[in-house]
Amino acid sequence: MSLYGIYGSHTLEACPLYNPEVAKSLVAFAESDLTSLLSQHRIKEIVGQFHSALEHTFIWILDAEDAHSVEEFAFESGLAEFNTLKISPLKTFSDGVLPKARKLHGL
Repeated sequence: MSLYGIYGSHTLEACPLYNPEVAKSLVAFAESDLTSLLSQHRIKEIVGQFHSALEHTFIWILDAEDAHSVEEFAFESGLAEFNTLKISPLKTFSDGVLPKARKLHGL
């Protein structure tokens, strides 16, 4: 499994704080049991969910088999319904940048 980030944003008009229809979908999603959906898409877990309400942006971090699994989860769960999404592979600082910097500069 690997870490993937879902970077999302939506317009003010699609914000669940201001759009009652989107709010209903979001509440239903939040209250649902995602266990089988995650498993179905080879996602081990949602590691974290961070949101900036005033900027209408968010990042979720998932431990998943591959980016295609994350994409399918985003469609089936409804997350892609009112958000523009970007899915990126992630590494921790200590697993990614730090070893490369040490190797490149002989540190």
